[in-house]
Amino acid sequence: MGGEHALYAGDAGQSLYEEIDMVTKGGNYGWNVKEGTHCFNTDNDLMERPGCPAVDEHGRPLIDPVIEVRNLDNPLGGETNAIVGGNVYRGQSIPALSGKYIFGFLSSSEDAAAGKILVANPSGGGGLWGYSEMTLTSFPGALGQYIKGFGQDLAGEVYTTTSQQLGPQGNTGKVYKIVYNQ
Repeated sequence: MGGEHALYAGDAGQSLYEEIDMVTKGGNYGWNVKEGTHCFNTDNDLMERPGCPAVDEHGRPLIDPVIEVRNLDNPLGGETNAIVGGNVYRGQSIPALSGKYIFGFLSSSEDAAAGKILVANPSGGGGLWGYSEMTLTSFPGALGQYIKGFGQDLAGEVYTTTSQQLGPQGNTGKVYKIVYNQ
């Protein structure tokens, strides 16, 4: 949960699902048996298998993610081409975000730089967390850039790194601090 200083990892999926995992020592998150909470089909990555094991070959349970998002390639429709792991907000300047997990979508479009910042409320009850898009006053609808990563300063304030380039080239990179706009 957000108050316990847990370790979360963004896990870009194959073709159907993206996920955020709460990392535990020795945990098995299911790849390539599962993609998110779904059974991965190694023969056709755009179709799910009808069933899969709940444990690995050593009897350890396959751990489901805390956040799951459909990939844009998913035949059911999707939200992003890749998920970008983030940070639990521990700053003081935006009390409404305290303890919430801030993460992103690389882009919400296959054809354009349309990164989004999202927020989830960590829950200790198990199962998938709900999430919602963070409303950005300066960038309504989408950031207009690819979300590349997140960071946190010593005061717990959260930053995102972005670029107008999909890959690691160019000089369009920017760093934005997430602030409350009154």
